[in-house]
Amino acid sequence: MLLKLILIATISISGSVFAHTGGHGQVSADKAVTIAQTSAKMLTFKDHGMAVGKIDKSWNKVTKENFTLLEQSGDVYIIKGVNTESHQTLYFTISKQGQVMEVAEPANFKSDHGHAH
Repeated sequence: MLLKLILIATISISGSVFAHTGGHGQVSADKAVTIAQTSAKMLTFKDHGMAVGKIDKSWNKVTKENFTLLEQSGDVYIIKGVNTESHQTLYFTISKQGQVMEVAEPANFKSDHGHAH
C-alpha cells in the first residue's frame, strides 16, 4: 500500500516537473538543480521521452550535491548530474520556467548542445 502511495505521489509530481509551463515567472538556479534531481528519480520509473529513456534505479539515491549548475544561458539552465554508484553522468536542460527540456548522456548532449561540458 505504501509503495502504491509513493508511486502515485511520484506520478503527480512528474506531471508538474515534466510539464511545468510558464505563468509562474522564472525558477532560480537552485530550483533548477532540484528539478533535475527530481527528474532523475522519475526517470527510474518511466521513460518520459528524453534521450536517456528509463534510467537505472540507483539514480533514486543520488543526492542534490551530485547535481551541479554548469551553465545559465538566456532561456535555459544546464545541470550536470553524476551517479557515483553507476558511474553515469547525465545533462539536464531545464527552461527558466522550470520545464525539463532534455536529459541526455554526455555523447548525445555534446552533439545536441554544440559544445562539451
